[in-house]
Amino acid sequence: MPGVEPAARTGAHRKHLPRKGPLVALPCTLLLLTLLTGCPLAENYADEGGPRYSGDHRAPGATSATVPSSLTVVTFNLAFAENVTEAITALTRPPLADADVIVMQEMDAPAVERIASELGLTYVYYPASVQVDGGDFGNAVLSRWPITADWKLGLPHDDPYRKQHRIAVGATVDVGGTPVQVVSVHNATPIVGLGGRLDQAETIINAVDGREPLQVIAGDFNTSDPGSLDQTVKLFSERGYQWSSEGVGDTVDSVIGGLPLDSVFTRGLTPVERGVDRRPAGSDHHPVWVRFAWPQ
Repeated sequence: MPGVEPAARTGAHRKHLPRKGPLVALPCTLLLLTLLTGCPLAENYADEGGPRYSGDHRAPGATSATVPSSLTVVTFNLAFAENVTEAITALTRPPLADADVIVMQEMDAPAVERIASELGLTYVYYPASVQVDGGDFGNAVLSRWPITADWKLGLPHDDPYRKQHRIAVGATVDVGGTPVQVVSVHNATPIVGLGGRLDQAETIINAVDGREPLQVIAGDFNTSDPGSLDQTVKLFSERGYQWSSEGVGDTVDSVIGGLPLDSVFTRGLTPVERGVDRRPAGSDHHPVWVRFAWPQ
């Protein structure tokens, strides 16, 4: 029966509720900055435990303790969660269909709930901030395997103009009795500088250091400026991670051409296939997928 993930894991359960919870106050100096720059300041969720949304739409007996032969991971930034119907179409056709884990960015709670419901998945979602149109903006982890724990991680280096805060969302996914640590990432834009984004990536690595031996850190790393992808890969490599999406090419269409923004990094998992689905999916980002051999 579809249900709700227990709220006791991290923070209070939230589902289809109006925006609530602590938001970062806007000091007078920041309001002055807004007037000078013309950029509206972001409202950020300061609570380390929420807001938190979760749900379970898996059919009874959809998964079991049977050890799988492979594990497919998809990362997809859905551009302000606007084109959910197109995203669902993309996620239900090969090679994305029947993915074991989907990490998503730029999401709001209704969009995550709808995708999980239509695909028959369990999920956890945390918003990081509020967009200028009033919609929430955050990261999600969806899975056809049980999610047994989850958490929100605040990242350093807010946008210097809008003061928008970024987060990562972590979840422990129980794959046939084996825990896999999964993190959905959305690093800041290049406006914070390469050093700032590397600090964000290292904050995530430090947060999962010593956790489950099987780890997936995936999402939008915003590696658009020259050298930033190489430096990000170097950082993960030095900390014992494999760049499992290596070679898939550009993942974003933009006015200046293709950009390689989205990546998948792993520990303890061996990729056997990977790619980018470049067909229309409702976003400027193309979904990235990697299929891993399951450790024997």
